[in-house]
Amino acid sequence: MVTEAVPGARSVTLGAWVGVGARDEPGELSGASHFLEHLLFKGTESRSARAIAETVEAVGGEMNAFTAQERTAYHLRLPGDELAFGLDLLGDVLSAPALRHDEVDAERQVITEELLQSEDEAEDRAHTLCYEALFPEHPLGREVLGSAQSIDAMDRSDIAGF
Repeated sequence: MVTEAVPGARSVTLGAWVGVGARDEPGELSGASHFLEHLLFKGTESRSARAIAETVEAVGGEMNAFTAQERTAYHLRLPGDELAFGLDLLGDVLSAPALRHDEVDAERQVITEELLQSEDEAEDRAHTLCYEALFPEHPLGREVLGSAQSIDAMDRSDIAGF
């Protein structure tokens, strides 16, 4: 495994592109990939959400993620000499998420707000309507964020199982 940055590099970007997205979700779990994306940043078995955020920010880094129809991506940008730290952190986030019950409920509210905001954004709404028209009755035709009903119905065990 590579643990040293490219000589002379001032920054390093690393990430994991996971081949699971909205197209892989059954109707009752619509939005599960995005829900899980949110929860992975909320802590691991050995790190709290605060510890993750503080350690990344302390070295001047950024950590983010996105969910799409066919994949979910988790990525970090760090100073070049922090590659080993980044690999350790990303590995921990992906392999040992805590999925705490209180965080599931908190993120449910955040995602519900995102759903409401997407209804107000003309570009987001147009994309959703286009996918619905192109792929009726198929997971690709559903909103990546899920629906208010599916997000409200999902519990920790549903998300962990997915």
